[in-house]
Amino acid sequence: MNDWKIVELIKAGKSDTALDALYKHFPLMRKMVVSKGGTATEAEDVFQEALIILVKRVRQHDFELTARLSTYLYSVCRYLWKDEHKKHRTHIAFDYNSELPLQEEEVWLELTEQENKARLAAKALEALKDRCRELLLLFYSGRFTLRDIAGKMGYSSENTAKNQKYKCLESAKNKLSELKQSMQTA
Repeated sequence: MNDWKIVELIKAGKSDTALDALYKHFPLMRKMVVSKGGTATEAEDVFQEALIILVKRVRQHDFELTARLSTYLYSVCRYLWKDEHKKHRTHIAFDYNSELPLQEEEVWLELTEQENKARLAAKALEALKDRCRELLLLFYSGRFTLRDIAGKMGYSSENTAKNQKYKCLESAKNKLSELKQSMQTA
């Protein structure tokens, strides 16, 4: 299930289904908490708190998904654990400003790279004409078939919608390539 679908489920009040999908990120969060001196139980508590924060934030009208949900959860868990650890100085003191362990740093870099790709894709989508953007959003939301889209957008057939989707997708790919090139030359 993609991030947009999870956000839609939360907004629609179907948090249980969304949370089930988000639990796939728990092992990464547990690893981070344990590597910073926590236990698996503490990691569960931190992760559940992070999920509550995410759900509350998504339900606010001004919520905008600008990063992957895994990146958001990782950041929230990291700061929650940092705060929790400061409150209970019963563990060995950690320097949270020090470099991340190599494996954790690699995960963080990967998440950041995915976030950057998502931002570029969003910019490419924004650069499309309104009808193309609408068609692609309807199709990739997973809620509409090409037949539904044809009816909704006034196309004569499902094949016409399919051809238009292909053209719009090619246009989006071209915009994405242009954005990547402009970033490399800048």
